[in-house]
Amino acid sequence: MSKGTELLTRVKKATVAVAYLNIGGSDQPFTIIGSGFCIDPSGIVVTCRHVLEGFMAKPIAEQIAEASGPRTPDGLLPISPGQVVVPHALFYDTERSSEHIVVIPVPIQNATARTDKDIAALQLQQHTTFREGYPFLEIEDYSELHEGDEIGVCGFPLGNHLFEQLGTVTSSFTRGILSSIIPGPNVGLDLLGGFQLNVTATNGNSGGPVFSLASGKVFGVLTLGVSHPAGGLVQGLVKAEPVYPVAEPGFIERLREAPGVAASIERFGKH
Repeated sequence: MSKGTELLTRVKKATVAVAYLNIGGSDQPFTIIGSGFCIDPSGIVVTCRHVLEGFMAKPIAEQIAEASGPRTPDGLLPISPGQVVVPHALFYDTERSSEHIVVIPVPIQNATARTDKDIAALQLQQHTTFREGYPFLEIEDYSELHEGDEIGVCGFPLGNHLFEQLGTVTSSFTRGILSSIIPGPNVGLDLLGGFQLNVTATNGNSGGPVFSLASGKVFGVLTLGVSHPAGGLVQGLVKAEPVYPVAEPGFIERLREAPGVAASIERFGKH
């Protein structure tokens, strides 16, 4: 296996479909809402806040407005999402069999989302398949990023619909360049606003990893397309949120230690 193939295989193993399981009367066993990727062997999956909201009866902003409890010392505000469809992270095992694709659904135990960015983190329940830890992606050092770098994106474009049209079951790759560091190429990490990418993406890719093709390390979370003033989306022009606010050790540790509750937790802050 070449180094490039090994790199992409590692990314594919750690990329998940964020979905809910269908109960009877459906041609598909699950419905994919978006994409995500694991950044820690304990089972911490990063995705978009708007993907997480796809499982909730109320948007997070509305839940915050209705919240009455105190914030924790870490700036976390427990909220009641109302009626919720339980999200699952779907891991695809393409190596176990040459005739079958094995899908391993893992329920979400806790979820936390940013108010200032379209980014969320999901804590997975323990699973016997991953006794030695979940497959995960390393985080790219911000100092290694430069405008014009070749990058890749992995995810589930169009969700279930890509299977219906093309027969594609597992995650898909696209490649492009890091067009712009927002707001400028020399901005410090504390003021980093995101990344402009020249890459093909669509609905379902949201929450997928944006990674360096040189290292295979992730630095962004694919979030949205750019609208043309005349209407419609501009093809090949998308934005990614930085992964760094949820990849720092303190944040991961707090999520690991959070109690198993069926409520989301909203994180406030500017870092």
